[in-house]
Amino acid sequence: MAENSGSRGGRVLISAALVVLAGALIGLAVEYHILGWSSIPGNSCGGRYSPCPEGTGPTLTLAFVCTFAGIFGAIGAIIWFTGHRPGKVLPPALLAAGALLVLWPGWQAFLWMRGPVLDLAWTAVPDRPATVRGLGAWTVGEDARTVVRARGDALIAYGSQDGDRRWVLRAPVRESVCGMSDTVVDGIGLVAFSRHDKPCDTVWGVDVRDGRKVWERDVKGVTLYQAAADGLLAADKGVAVAVADEAVHGYGLADGAPRWTTKLTEPKNVEPTDDEVECEPEAVSAAGGTTRVVVNCETFLDFRSAWLVTLDNTTGEERERTRLPVESPIDTATVISAEPFSLLLDEEDERGVSAVLSYSGSGGDPVQIPLTADEEDLQTGQASYGEGFLARPALTAVVRGEALVVAATRPGSDAVERVVAYSLRDGQRMWHADLGTSVVALAPAGDGELAVFGANQRLWTFDASNGERRGESDGATVREVAGHISGIGQLIRADGTWVFVNSDGDNYPPVLAFRP
Repeated sequence: MAENSGSRGGRVLISAALVVLAGALIGLAVEYHILGWSSIPGNSCGGRYSPCPEGTGPTLTLAFVCTFAGIFGAIGAIIWFTGHRPGKVLPPALLAAGALLVLWPGWQAFLWMRGPVLDLAWTAVPDRPATVRGLGAWTVGEDARTVVRARGDALIAYGSQDGDRRWVLRAPVRESVCGMSDTVVDGIGLVAFSRHDKPCDTVWGVDVRDGRKVWERDVKGVTLYQAAADGLLAADKGVAVAVADEAVHGYGLADGAPRWTTKLTEPKNVEPTDDEVECEPEAVSAAGGTTRVVVNCETFLDFRSAWLVTLDNTTGEERERTRLPVESPIDTATVISAEPFSLLLDEEDERGVSAVLSYSGSGGDPVQIPLTADEEDLQTGQASYGEGFLARPALTAVVRGEALVVAATRPGSDAVERVVAYSLRDGQRMWHADLGTSVVALAPAGDGELAVFGANQRLWTFDASNGERRGESDGATVREVAGHISGIGQLIRADGTWVFVNSDGDNYPPVLAFRP
């Protein structure tokens, strides 16, 4: 009798354990159905540009497997259990216990399958009027707690954590934003305005902390620039710099008081000519107590020379002049980095220079990184011209330490799906990464790191020096941003939050943010 009783007790325990196991499967099924379906943004996903979040497929597969296994397993286990231990209360209790016991392990397994995720934190209200476009963006403070978006008719500041408007500064009546400084220094940013078909000659110093116009100056002699363009203004410690026809003007950054004016001329050692030579600034940048000006000199009919002129910010005196390696007029001159100084230069001659010039070395000729090479074609984001961010371009090229990191296309492909790094010291290719999706934006992401945002709503972080991926190799999934990101935008790291600034703020939110 004792042996039979023990054997019966063992069968009861085994059947009870099977009921608990069936309850665990049912609990996992319910949990994974909820987690899997709720993780799909907009209840639909799939495809190249709207992929399902990482782990969605395995989660839903397990949900269905656990559903059928749990239901049929529960039926069989309960029948066996009640055959040895009759009762109607205990089997449901065992099923519930199994379901509750597995919820926490199931959640941890889901997190492992899903990988890192960033969720949409907020979106700003659409632009009104709908015809305006974003022209550039600034950040306020080291942690970028405020982002200032410039559009044709106003500057608008948004809180990075909540998206609330901090302030709005309207452009003068019938005038539009036509230029911005590339940086904000000591809380002051520079913005320029122009009337229709009139020079870009009204410059404001703006306190970006509260949206207050601190000073205003008219830049005399400006007739060349009539539309929004980059490289017209620059700011450094104590000085505001504005370019004009054949001259550069320095003003006090805090009060706008005139400090100096430097006339741009061709050096006397250039071959003389009987024609009048005009030297026009193409781009200006200021950092570390000096201003660098890209200068193009021409006669009425012919190209003469092009120069990189370095001025002292205190006096405006010329410190250094370096001839640029071009033999035809400059088509594009965009400063990628003020320090170390890196210049995107493209001349009109199709066989001429089309490269990033690095002046990070000690004197001598600049290091040239060609835009077209055997391995790939560099895509700096200049295609955005004519579409948005005209006053401060959102380039897909950044300088981190001694590396230029830029988006690229592989030979025979038009898809910008590669990120590549070149040394600013010697121009050598350092590393590359193929992402399998189009690059939307690049942004600094910490000490020596770089973030890359892809069209498939993935965010990768790389070590700029060697290309090592930080965190998951597949990057973090950014959820619920499909339909909110335009093809032209600027990514900004802001105190634990990622802020994305769109050029088109009518069909897309002008600014949005996502965070873990």
